[in-house]
Amino acid sequence: DGRTGTFVIGNDRFPASVLDLPCVVESYKTYDDSALVKTADVGQMILVRESGEASPDVVEYRHGLTPPMRDARKRRFRREPDLNPELVQRVEKDLVNIMSGGTVENLDILDTNF
Repeated sequence: DGRTGTFVIGNDRFPASVLDLPCVVESYKTYDDSALVKTADVGQMILVRESGEASPDVVEYRHGLTPPMRDARKRRFRREPDLNPELVQRVEKDLVNIMSGGTVENLDILDTNF
């Protein structure tokens, strides 16, 4: 699957998995201990396990890299809205009609002039 492998250090071998992080993390480097230079955007990590541990069954590591990011996707990011597919198709069709110079179907006109 391209996400599992073996981590070798010396003569020891450990199972490893590549997992996605819940958000992108920036990494920095310093040359003079005062100015930081951005070096990369990190979006994945390698999880190295002991030989007897089971491999994770998920693709995304939900806790991030530090303790404050525990359950980050659930606590910090907005949920995807529950949308009715028929409503989305109808709105898309209406937008295409408007952009091509037509009108919206099933339009109710409300007269506000009393």
